[in-house]
Amino acid sequence: MSERVLLKGIAWDHPRGSEPLRATSIAFAKKNLNVSIEWDFRTLKEFGDLPINDLITQYDLITIDHPFMGEVDEKKLLIPLEDFIPASDLITLECQSVGPSFESYRYKSHLYALPIDASALVSAYRDDLITNLNIQPPFERNSLFEFYKKIPNDFKVAMPLCPTDLWCIFLTICVQDAGRNFIENKQFDGSIGVGALDELKKHLNSVHPKSLNWNPIQILDYMGTNDDIIYCPFLFGYTNYSRGGFKKNLVTFGNSPINPKNSVSTVLGGVGVSISSRCKFPEWAAKFINYLTKSKVQESIYTENGGQPGNVKAWQNKANNKLCNNYFKNTYSSMKSAYVRPRHSGWNRFQEKGAKLLHECLVKDLPSHESIKNLNQLYQTIV
Repeated sequence: MSERVLLKGIAWDHPRGSEPLRATSIAFAKKNLNVSIEWDFRTLKEFGDLPINDLITQYDLITIDHPFMGEVDEKKLLIPLEDFIPASDLITLECQSVGPSFESYRYKSHLYALPIDASALVSAYRDDLITNLNIQPPFERNSLFEFYKKIPNDFKVAMPLCPTDLWCIFLTICVQDAGRNFIENKQFDGSIGVGALDELKKHLNSVHPKSLNWNPIQILDYMGTNDDIIYCPFLFGYTNYSRGGFKKNLVTFGNSPINPKNSVSTVLGGVGVSISSRCKFPEWAAKFINYLTKSKVQESIYTENGGQPGNVKAWQNKANNKLCNNYFKNTYSSMKSAYVRPRHSGWNRFQEKGAKLLHECLVKDLPSHESIKNLNQLYQTIV
């Protein structure tokens, strides 16, 4: 008689994070009758900010953000997947990864997670409203302020500027202007950082007043049910809102504005799935992860159940693009050249505190040069 296997997983509580995992877990269990997979869910902020130390004793499968990799490696929190998944499958998946997603979970030669979900900062807009106004979203970042002038007073632009998302937009502006090496020796380039903060302050004159508190989900929920926000230049995209029937209004996604002087686009997001170092059934956990990341699963059941797949074959699938109003086709350029955030141990603690520091700078209109000086001092004390 086969051994009964129960795997417990932790993911995040949005249909994009929950529904595809529920569906694929049921499908996997039907193929492996001795296996059951149960999922709990936490908030998106908890997914991005909270350490995973406590999770490894409670869960076998842990969804994770790539900046945690240094901490994971230092504390041996997760199982290296190359020990349990065939090398040939990993090579295939690496070739099928969207942008740098696969490599973002590799740290010091160990692969600690596999990408099940791919995302980067992209733009979102109400195509119906913009078409009626006969205006086009800007291709370059330096055209944003001219674009604002073309928008009638009845409409607004929004930007997710709560601390967590402000941080990612700040990093995007920095990397677009200075290239991928704007952080050296755990120090931000001062002039680049000041310029990015000053630019963000300038946006405050034009964006919806609630932007300083909003995250991407709140903006997309608003755009999906109201008619006054027509554009957001930077936010993590969600294919759910580009699917008919998810909300009253259809939201269209495209690439974020860029700085053509550099080849980098925006900050990489997405979700990886990993195995706790305390998992009692690592072989079965690895089999599920291997199943979950296969192109045939990502193309079909994962995407069809609200997922935003990490496999490029799913992004290139014509049916999936039709289902999601060409989300994948329209944002692929941002994914392909996305910026991978630092992943060394301590980065996440710095990221959370640094985001609050920058948010205070915008809310209180503090001097940008002082805030960047304080940010660099913080970096040195935490990491």
